[in-house]
Amino acid sequence: MRTLQSTASSSSSASSQAANLHVGRGLKLEGKIQSCDSLVIEGDVQATIESGTLTISETGDVRGDATVDAAEINGKFDGTLTVKNCLTINSSGRVTGTVHYGELKVEQGGQVSGEIRAQDAEEKQDTPRLASSNAKDDGKNETKSGEKKNEGSESGGSTRTASMI
Repeated sequence: MRTLQSTASSSSSASSQAANLHVGRGLKLEGKIQSCDSLVIEGDVQATIESGTLTISETGDVRGDATVDAAEINGKFDGTLTVKNCLTINSSGRVTGTVHYGELKVEQGGQVSGEIRAQDAEEKQDTPRLASSNAKDDGKNETKSGEKKNEGSESGGSTRTASMI
C-alpha cells in the first residue's frame, strides 16, 4: 500500500515547525490541500491547493486551482495557477490554463499557454473594483460631462481582466 508522507521539522519551537507534504511518484490524490509550507508533487494530483511553495517534479501531474507564494514546475500543471512571487517553469515544465504571477522565469524548452498575466501591487488593490465594474451600469463611471470613464486603460493600452480568482 502506498501512503502520503507529511513531515514537520522537529524543533523545540512550535512557531518554527514546517508543514511539508510530499506526494510520491505513482500516488494519486484528490481533494483540497491547505496550510502547507512546502508541497512537492511527483504523482498525480487533482485538487485545490493553498501552499507556501509548490514544486512539481518531472513525473508530477497537477490539475485544479493553486494559490501559492512560489512555484517551480518541472512536470505538468493544468488549471488556474496564482503565484504571488516567482513562478519558474523549467525545460520539462508544461503549464496550461489561467496563470497569474508576480515574477515569471521560463527556461528554454518550458511551455506555458492560456491566459497569462503579471500581477502588480496596483492590480491586486484594484481587483475588487474591476470585478464590480462588470455589474449593471449605475452611472457612477461617468464624468461630469457625461463621458464614460475607462478605468483599465490608463496604463498605456494594456488590457486588464476583471476576473476574480
